[in-house]
Amino acid sequence: MARLLSCILTLVSLLIPLRAENLARPAPSLITAADLFNLKQIESPALSPDGRWVAYLVRSIEPLPESKDDGAYRTQLWLAAVDGSSPPRPLTFGSATQAQPTWSPQGHQLAFVRTVEKEKPQIYLLSLAGGEALPLTKIPTGAGNPLWSPDGTQILFTSTLSYAQMRAAREKAGQASTPAWSNEKPGRTPNDTANWGPKATALNQANPRNPTPSTPGQTPPALPAAQPDGSSSETREWLAQNEAEANPRVTDRLNFLAEGDLTTEPNFNQFYTIAAQGGADPILIPTGFANLSRAAWLADGKSLVCTGRANLTEHPDRSRLTNLYRLDLATGAIEKLQGEPGCNYGAPTVSPNGQWIAFTLTTDGEFGFEQPMVAVMPSSGGPAKILTAQLDRPANNLQWAKDSSAIYFTAASHGHTPLHQVTILSGALKTLTTQVEWGISDYSISPAGLVQIVTHPGNPWEMYTSALEGQDARPLTTHNSSWLQHRQLSTYEPHRFINSAGLSIDYWTIKPTQFDPQKKYPLLVQIHGGPSAMWGPGEASTWHELQFFAARGYAIVFSNPRGSGGSGRDFQRANFRDWGAGPAADVLTAADFAAQAAYVDRTRQVVTGGSYGGYLTAWIIGHDHRFKAAIAARGVYDLVTFFGEGNAWSLLPQYFGGFPWDKAVRPILERESPQTYVENIKTPLLIKHADTDFRTGVIQSQMLYKSLKKMGRPVEYVRYPRATHELSRSGEPKQRLDRLVRFEEFFRRYIGEN
Repeated sequence: MARLLSCILTLVSLLIPLRAENLARPAPSLITAADLFNLKQIESPALSPDGRWVAYLVRSIEPLPESKDDGAYRTQLWLAAVDGSSPPRPLTFGSATQAQPTWSPQGHQLAFVRTVEKEKPQIYLLSLAGGEALPLTKIPTGAGNPLWSPDGTQILFTSTLSYAQMRAAREKAGQASTPAWSNEKPGRTPNDTANWGPKATALNQANPRNPTPSTPGQTPPALPAAQPDGSSSETREWLAQNEAEANPRVTDRLNFLAEGDLTTEPNFNQFYTIAAQGGADPILIPTGFANLSRAAWLADGKSLVCTGRANLTEHPDRSRLTNLYRLDLATGAIEKLQGEPGCNYGAPTVSPNGQWIAFTLTTDGEFGFEQPMVAVMPSSGGPAKILTAQLDRPANNLQWAKDSSAIYFTAASHGHTPLHQVTILSGALKTLTTQVEWGISDYSISPAGLVQIVTHPGNPWEMYTSALEGQDARPLTTHNSSWLQHRQLSTYEPHRFINSAGLSIDYWTIKPTQFDPQKKYPLLVQIHGGPSAMWGPGEASTWHELQFFAARGYAIVFSNPRGSGGSGRDFQRANFRDWGAGPAADVLTAADFAAQAAYVDRTRQVVTGGSYGGYLTAWIIGHDHRFKAAIAARGVYDLVTFFGEGNAWSLLPQYFGGFPWDKAVRPILERESPQTYVENIKTPLLIKHADTDFRTGVIQSQMLYKSLKKMGRPVEYVRYPRATHELSRSGEPKQRLDRLVRFEEFFRRYIGEN
């Protein structure tokens, strides 16, 4: 008996601390709006040549000490042991922003780009043996895209020069300072005034009408007189001085709207090389106004393969097709490698053995619907061989197998982004990642395996390592899982239906996080932008927002209606001249199916979307009145006006076959514009736009708001200062937080609390 009692007491003594430990462990909490500040965005993985280490970037929001609900972005360089033998560790600290890490061929150093606040970005070098990162460049126009030469002795980089800076550089070098394309300034000749800089100084000391540099030691030519009441040439010089001060801003460009500002003159990408050991000035590759980009070293270390405009004598704003070129580093000579009419070539990358060039290729010549294919050619020259013609998906992010036998790439498909491999000799195609909820935003390859940046419903960004065939994937980092282990999350349920056009439509539903089958929940319909974007469980940009609304008690449905990416060319083109009725029918059909669930309260449905999703939201509530409230964000509402105020104006000829002045096209634009049906809108509407959103422009949102306000409809207009079209993804942290909370508060006005 005593022995039995002793055993019981021993068992109780063991159970008591276990129970206490369980009681002490907090229950998982729900995702909140403020969890925006916990998100860690992982990007740019770069495996070392031996495959033992991976360098990568972590972008976070650091709370500001003076404001608990605001923060500042920080992007730091991290290093992780691929075998997991040591935890990942940061290599950089402080407020500077890091970008574009790349390993030296020997694997002893990292080159990367660092941007210090209010300064231009520069290339830095960091030795893995220890010590601080040291600047390699100090170029006034900034430096980016570092790329080691095959032997590791040089680093190629790029810098962006304005037209005025290009002119100054070429005049200083005694080179022609006028582009090959026709002058677009009406009634004037190119460079017919001095190349003025700030405060009425010239950007060089050359006579503007005789671009020959002055001899060292001699007095430079006198600058021309400039005055408002002088001769014709003197008044032009005075006006040119004012333009150099951007007061006023004058342009003769077609594409003068950038993201958040005007670009009154074109910019030009220039290549430089610099000795990797430092101590030398960078060497400009004399490509002039060619504006080449996306370079890769060829094996000889003396030339590059790169992309550039198909017609190098055409103004950059009027050229859409690109060719593949070889660039001689010593002379700047440009040789066309690939350039068939109607084709687009991009993203060249050279095989490790130097024998092949892989690149993306589109051949149909119809912008907006093409599905870039993987193609290869011999480095020595020759015809292109297409490897993925049968895939009908957009190939992206090409990387070579280390034995040069195959090419890896990602391709969006039916809501996820798998990794593929295609062999260059047989063209055999293999899908390496079969997890249908995974979205792979980036990856890197070594002889030993690969690493991937993955998004799935349980985590917005984490890095995984696996074998070369994609098997045995395991997480390598815990940047988000470390805090998400204390959060309760919702899962995504996939569905599919056949629409009225016979197309297969993918959609997903999300139950409220604390789902109770005995309760009824409001239904939130989310609509993506593009219109050729693709959403799915692996879409990182929507992760926090969807989990937040699910945590707040919403059932959610989102779909990929006709016109979305990830389902092939014909599907993506299925909204040609049909931005409204067809895609809206797909979105509403998905909503109908979702609303059939027993837990959905059909009387409490709301809808929102951004960009094209904002357009479609406004279209839907002008034709359907089921929704209690709607939010249209950064949308296009009048397609005629959109041509003039948006930098995405080329969507008009792409999707509607012409321009507002075309008699056959204007009626189509009016028919497809939500503003045409504004009188039918009775749903309470919040319209959100950013003050400097030049992607879609703000005039249309003002027109939609003012129209509804004049008619006495329930409408509210929200404008974010300093913000661009990218507010929801990379805007000021407090504005992103405000946007999310403001959206949810607006819906609650009309559907009540759960």
